Amino acid sequence: MKVLIGSRQVPEIERMLSDAPPGVEVHFLPQGESLREHIADVDILFGHLGEDAIPEANALRWVHQPHAGVEGFMYPAFKASDVILTNCRGLYGTQIAEHAFALLLSITRRIPDQLEFMKTKHWERVPCVELAGMTMGILGLGGIGRAIAARAQAFEFNIIAADIEPIDKPDTVSELFGLDELMAFLAKSNILMVCCPSTPETHKLLSYAQFNQMPDDSYVVNVSRGKVIDEEALVEALQGAKLAGAGLDVTYTEPCPPESPLWEQQNVILTSHSAGSSQHIRKRAMQLFIDNLHRYVEGKPLVNVVDKQKGY
Repeated sequence: MKVLIGSRQVPEIERMLSDAPPGVEVHFLPQGESLREHIADVDILFGHLGEDAIPEANALRWVHQPHAGVEGFMYPAFKASDVILTNCRGLYGTQIAEHAFALLLSITRRIPDQLEFMKTKHWERVPCVELAGMTMGILGLGGIGRAIAARAQAFEFNIIAADIEPIDKPDTVSELFGLDELMAFLAKSNILMVCCPSTPETHKLLSYAQFNQMPDDSYVVNVSRGKVIDEEALVEALQGAKLAGAGLDVTYTEPCPPESPLWEQQNVILTSHSAGSSQHIRKRAMQLFIDNLHRYVEGKPLVNVVDKQKGY
């Protein structure tokens, strides 16, 4: 059984692959070479399978995406294939939740203004916003959304959530809405945490009508996928004072184009899709893959199998 790792890893991570099951041959894609030139006899791929390489993947049975997002796999040939796809969902909740609160608190406590004052050694108090008692709406109650909800309790938020799937309401959430109740959910959300995947159903899910439905002076934080938000509608809501601010780790086009008005908005904080960053994530991702590799060899069900038709 041949396993191909799609890129070289740091030595500490590569040493973990010594725990692969007997009979499994682990290879690395040579740096600078095309995957399609090496995929023909590969049974299992750790990495991204592009649309150009799938016609050559004659032996491929399973691909592990070492990240959470899988929209890059949702092209017709892969969706129609019998190749299993797994991902790293569930490994990002802690750091992305921390980042979401960093964005929110930076906006409401005016941290960028204070940093500007530091450059000139200028001392000035600025008005800030107290968050306790507000209603936080979490759009997408997967691992990231649940991690945010757990932390929001300590901030004394009233926590509500909406999800596309029919799920049980966790104790951290006071109300749970379906996607067909999105407008009612938004009407209650002083802070909107966007944590849902990018799928055809969520493309520009938040647009003019949705932002207008939110309470005045509310906040939007997006730590999932930029294509969930109609950015023209978001900018209009920010410039028209409907929204008090936005913290965005993701944008519709990445990198965010220099001409985007988001760069110039005083009530916006942009970070460069770094919410998932953590000193632990590569080790966690490889350990998940190795554990799943043992399950695969032993004929057990894999963890984190993606529904290719749903896209998550």
